[in-house]
Amino acid sequence: VDITWEIADGEGSLSATNTEIVTFTAPVVPGTTILKATAVQNGVSCDAESIVTIAEILMDRPYHQGKEINKGLPGYTFQRAPGELWRSRFDEKNNLVVINNGHRDYLFAARGKARKLKYICRLYAKELVLRNFMGFPSDELLERMIELILYTEEHLKA
Repeated sequence: VDITWEIADGEGSLSATNTEIVTFTAPVVPGTTILKATAVQNGVSCDAESIVTIAEILMDRPYHQGKEINKGLPGYTFQRAPGELWRSRFDEKNNLVVINNGHRDYLFAARGKARKLKYICRLYAKELVLRNFMGFPSDELLERMIELILYTEEHLKA
């Protein structure tokens, strides 16, 4: 797979343009930058874009300092626990989002393919936000969750 990177819109710089992993260096002035990656293999080309928000200050991560964090997106799995109130939880040891497929909300969502996919997406977003913004006030957690759900659901295909 050949991967090329570019800044499609906005400011900043990339450490390289033709490698699998690059480092983005933000500009001094806050704003947004759109990064674009193009992957080509055997004549098939796929593009992906990401909007990066450059803030004036970085948010503190009070509960993660000095603690190694698993990298990358976690997978997900199911655990049937009917009658229990939890919908999902994060299994840190295995880097997995565990979804209670015995919960009444899951059973309701599972009646339709698109609804089930959106439900799983929302639980996944909840767990990612809780994991990545530990110690933040509830209003900030909810703002991040809405942001993640908005961009994720745009790309769902049922």
